[in-house]
Amino acid sequence: MSDRETSKKLIEGMELDPFLEAYEWTTGTALSILEGAENPDFICVRASGEIIGVELTRVMRRGDIARWERVLDRKEEMAPYDMLMKIHAVIEQKETARKTRYASRTAQTMLVLQLVDGSLNGLVHLLDGLRENFENQGFAEIWLADYSGLDVYGDIEIFGLFPGSWWGYHRRPWPDRKPYG
Repeated sequence: MSDRETSKKLIEGMELDPFLEAYEWTTGTALSILEGAENPDFICVRASGEIIGVELTRVMRRGDIARWERVLDRKEEMAPYDMLMKIHAVIEQKETARKTRYASRTAQTMLVLQLVDGSLNGLVHLLDGLRENFENQGFAEIWLADYSGLDVYGDIEIFGLFPGSWWGYHRRPWPDRKPYG
């Protein structure tokens, strides 16, 4: 593995940690990393011994588009409708990858869509009524993970897209939650 690939995997591991914490808080199920891999990004194990792959994918604008929108339109974040369209496109792309590459490695894979160019707050109202849109994928679970406040608050919040039992925004109670500690 090259230095670049090693660095990428270390960064992905640091990005996975806040999700694992939020996931455990939400579901009551801890996931432990067995190995960093590719196709999917990580192989994890539940306390029950069940193996599950975890694929992390960022949802964001292309760099040049984001730069021009910041300069010309003063848009600091991706528009919620654009984010929703991007989410659907990424799920389709990753579903193809799951069928062709991940399925041979793990029987189940979880897709974690990292929102880094916008927040869940602006997106939640658009997700109402779209629950059925996420049911016909082959992923064991699909989660939106709001990484937009990670640097500020040190944590993330998640929204379950699939399965239906985890559908919705899972806000953690933070009575003393203040930016930057």
